[in-house]
Amino acid sequence: MKRILFVDDEVQILKSLTRLFIDTEYDVLTAESGEAALQVLENEEINLVVSDMRMPFMDGYQLLCKVKELYPKILRVVLSGYADQKIVLKALQQNIAKLYMFKPWNNELLLKLVEQIFETEDLLSNSDLLLLINNFAELPTLKSSYQRVIGMIEEDAEITEIAREIERDLSISTKVLHIANSAFYGVKTGSVKQAVTYLGLQNIRSLILTTSIMESMGVSGMGMDFAEELWNHAFLTNKVLVFIFEKCLQKKVPEVASSAGLLHNIGVVFMLQSFSKNYIDFRNKAVKEGFDFIELEKAQFKATHQETGGYLLKWWDLPFPIVEAALYHHNPLDERIVNSELVIGVHIAQKYAWDMMKVAQLTRFFPETFVKIGLKQSEFEEKLSTVTWK
Repeated sequence: MKRILFVDDEVQILKSLTRLFIDTEYDVLTAESGEAALQVLENEEINLVVSDMRMPFMDGYQLLCKVKELYPKILRVVLSGYADQKIVLKALQQNIAKLYMFKPWNNELLLKLVEQIFETEDLLSNSDLLLLINNFAELPTLKSSYQRVIGMIEEDAEITEIAREIERDLSISTKVLHIANSAFYGVKTGSVKQAVTYLGLQNIRSLILTTSIMESMGVSGMGMDFAEELWNHAFLTNKVLVFIFEKCLQKKVPEVASSAGLLHNIGVVFMLQSFSKNYIDFRNKAVKEGFDFIELEKAQFKATHQETGGYLLKWWDLPFPIVEAALYHHNPLDERIVNSELVIGVHIAQKYAWDMMKVAQLTRFFPETFVKIGLKQSEFEEKLSTVTWK
C-alpha cells in the first residue's frame, strides 16, 4: 500500500484531506508542521509527501528541501495557495517538488494527480527497464561546468559573469555560438556574452543542459552522424514547440519545461551509446520494413527509448514535466500523463520537425491530439508553412 504524508499547519485542511482519501487504496498520515513531518519520516515508510508552502518556523520549501536531501526516493508535491506562486515555481525549477496544485483544490483532480504520479513512478521502476539500465556499470553524469552555470543563473548573476563561466568550457561555448549564429537566430557574433544576451538565459540554460547531457553520452564511429541528426531534430523540435505555444495557444511554454523539446529523445542517444551499430541497424530495418519502432524496441530490448530517456532525466533530477515529455511523447493520450498539453505539444513538434528534416517517421502520430489542445491540424499546418525553418 502506498503511504502519503500531508503537511499543513491548518488542522481543518488535514482533516479534509484525510476524509478525501479515506476510501482510496492509500494510507494517509498527517503532520501540522515541517518539524513534525520530519519526525514522521524518521519513523515511517512514506512514498509521497504533499506539503503546504506557507507554514511557521519551517516552511514547505525548507521541508521539501530536507526531504529531498534525506529521503530522495520519496515523491514530493506542493499543495498551496495562489499567493505562493513565486516560491512554488522556484521549487519546481529546482526539482524540490515534482508537481503542484493550488488551494482550494478540486477533489477529483487531486485524487487523479496522486494516481498519475504513482503510476508514472511505477512505469519508471519496471523490472525490464531496470535490468537494461543496470547492465551498464555507470550511468552518465552531468558536467560540473553545467552545474556552475545553472547555479549562477538561478542566483541572478550578471550576464558578464555567466558568459565568462561559459567561456571556460570550450564545448559549451562553441555550442552557444553555433546556435546563436545559426539560421534560427542569425546573430553573427563571436562573442559569448552577446550570444547569451541575445538568446536569453532560459534558452542558454536549456542549451547548456542539452550539450552537457549529449557529451556525457559520447557516441563514436558511425553513430556520430546519427547523433548530430538527433541534436538538430531536438533543437528544431524545441523551436516548433515554442511556436505551438506562443503562436497557436497564445501562451508561454511552462518555464520549468523549457528544455522538454530539446531532451525528449535523449533515450535514443542512450540506446545508441549502449548498443552502437546494432541499434542503427535496427532503426534502418524499421525504416525499410515500415514497422512501429516503439513496438520493435520493446520486443528487442525489453524497454523503449522513451522509458530509458524518462529514467535518465529522473536520475539527473530534472523537473517532472521534462521527464513526462520524454516518457510519453509517443503515447500522448496516455491517462497517466499529468502535463498533457506539454506532452501533446512535444508529440506534435517532434513529428513536424522530422517532416521538415525530410526524415522518415518510425512511430505513430496521433492527429487527434490537435483537438485535445483546441487546435485544427489544417490551420496549424498553414501557420507553420509561413515560417522559415532550417
